[in-house]
Amino acid sequence: MNKPLKAALFSALIFPGAGQLLLKKYLSACYFAAFTGVGLYLLFSNLLSKAQEIIDQVQRGEVSADLATIIELVQQQSMIAEESFNQALIILLVTWLVSIVEAYRVGKKDAFDKSGLSPTL
Repeated sequence: MNKPLKAALFSALIFPGAGQLLLKKYLSACYFAAFTGVGLYLLFSNLLSKAQEIIDQVQRGEVSADLATIIELVQQQSMIAEESFNQALIILLVTWLVSIVEAYRVGKKDAFDKSGLSPTL
């Protein structure tokens, strides 16, 4: 397996930035990992805060603790929080995809540079 493909697969299947680490592009690996971390943090903090709101309502006795009521509340909360959830998901997915493409592109460029061939325009 060639190095550009391996780097792209690392970024796709392991974590964004893993392909850049394989290519020894440490700064860009840190950027991709950081942006992905921010996306994951926003996504999970949003989900956990909505779950905590439902738990608090059940504990205060505002909502009965039966499954049907809780499912209805989850559906209501998901409709309310959809915009912030979508933003976090978009950040995460875009970063992941850019990491894959960038790992492949940089790997191809490095392979070309090491071959010593001059580019043809």
